Amino acid sequence: MVIDAGGSYGGFDAGERIVAQYLWSQKIMRVDYLALSHPDLDHFGGLDFIAMNFAPQSFWTTTVPSLDVSYARLMDDLERAKIPIVQVRDTAPVAAIGGVTISSLNGDTGIARSHNNSSMVLRFNYGSISILFTGDIESAGERAILEKRADLHATILKVPHHGSATSSTAAFIAAVRPRAAVISDGYLNNFHFPAPAVVERYLESGAILLRTDLDGAVTVDATPTQATVQTLRTRSPSIKIVAHAR
Repeated sequence: MVIDAGGSYGGFDAGERIVAQYLWSQKIMRVDYLALSHPDLDHFGGLDFIAMNFAPQSFWTTTVPSLDVSYARLMDDLERAKIPIVQVRDTAPVAAIGGVTISSLNGDTGIARSHNNSSMVLRFNYGSISILFTGDIESAGERAILEKRADLHATILKVPHHGSATSSTAAFIAAVRPRAAVISDGYLNNFHFPAPAVVERYLESGAILLRTDLDGAVTVDATPTQATVQTLRTRSPSIKIVAHAR
């Protein structure tokens, strides 16, 4: 499964130049599922190339519409390629893959039809190890999930909205209790992500904080009992996390 694939700007397609290159380097020639957290270009721009070259059997997206012409073109390409488009709500389209159970936690919130707050939030559970992908949910989206009293605990957290000040509330971090939190953001990005207050909240929670702007690519190799986190750069050594009983 590939969740999001970066943007496509000025002729640079992250799906083609980054995601596909990594998959091919790992001898991955087919992707069974593509999942789009929400229809913003920095998340879906690279998915067209992946969809056309890795023969997915389905494409998961949210119920929130987009007027972006690039998104419409992606949908047209998926239709021409006869790739089924599945709108993800409160239940994941597939309950388990290879021993990994999948939960959809956000569902159809429709918070002011907000792309960010209606992001697909997926929790993957593999034995005692869990990984939470949060898209770009902000405080309102976090609050909506907390009100459902869903199980948010995750060993590894993909930090919401690139570490924006509008996300990662104290209540959300307390519910997730991540052992490691990964912020996906660009080096010297124009939005000044991550916000210093958000960085401080994660550090105060005791989580190991990793940032793609400083650490490069972050990989997690998981078994049912432990996860090994590695970064491309040498700022952080390999980190082995052994799951604790809840």
